[in-house]
Amino acid sequence: MNKNIDRQFQKADAAIERAVADFMGKIDKMIGRWEAVAPSYIVERTLLAMPTELAKLIDDPTLADLASPASLKLSKALADFRDSQASERYPLFFMSQSILPKDEDDREW
Repeated sequence: MNKNIDRQFQKADAAIERAVADFMGKIDKMIGRWEAVAPSYIVERTLLAMPTELAKLIDDPTLADLASPASLKLSKALADFRDSQASERYPLFFMSQSILPKDEDDREW
């Protein structure tokens, strides 16, 4: 690649890193803000929201054809996590509570 193209990729990488750092800073500030809300809840809700928002980029027809197979695989894995049952994400919790909900609406917690 020529120097101009390299510079453009470096600038794009730096902008992405700043955006992710800003995002993570906002999430980090939420942790501990509410006494009854565990940090793990904040992290899980973030993980559940991310696939929905990222899928909008992947679903964009102009980008979908350009996404690499690995990017699509990652997007699908995040969507699978988002669409999973709470009992699949926290089996030990539900086993210890003797509660295995059928779906998210049946949660006891």
